[in-house]
Amino acid sequence: MRQYLKSEAQAALPLTHVAALVTGDLLVILSFVWIGRSSHHFPLDDIGASLFTALPFMVGWFLIMPWFGLYSTEVSQNWRKVVPRLLIGWAIGGGVALVLRALLLERSIVSGIIPTFAAISLGYIGLLALVWRLGYCWWAQRNSGQAQDMGEARS
Repeated sequence: MRQYLKSEAQAALPLTHVAALVTGDLLVILSFVWIGRSSHHFPLDDIGASLFTALPFMVGWFLIMPWFGLYSTEVSQNWRKVVPRLLIGWAIGGGVALVLRALLLERSIVSGIIPTFAAISLGYIGLLALVWRLGYCWWAQRNSGQAQDMGEARS
């Protein structure tokens, strides 16, 4: 499986596309943090606290998702490849994030992961990331079609 995942990750995206994907992924995670902090009446202008809350989710995401090819051309621009990889990758990355969060909060791993929080955080980030990545697939496919049309028109 590792070889399969790695073989599709070989085709690199242009840096602007990678930057867009990373930015979108970060905004998904930060939106969860901002909504959560707001719903618990924590100040949204406390950047340090917001980043501390987001840190385990960012680490979990960016540690796992590249292994599933979500920053490669073949995967990131093909919704049939994005959907299963994102869902499986986030199940793993989200688990990593919840363990890291418990450790950062100096809680035991077993009792420090509150099931309701786990379900909401994994569900929200996973669903919004899926919507964001499907939108990116649509945009990338549309732009690649336009680029091909422009190339054919010049020939």
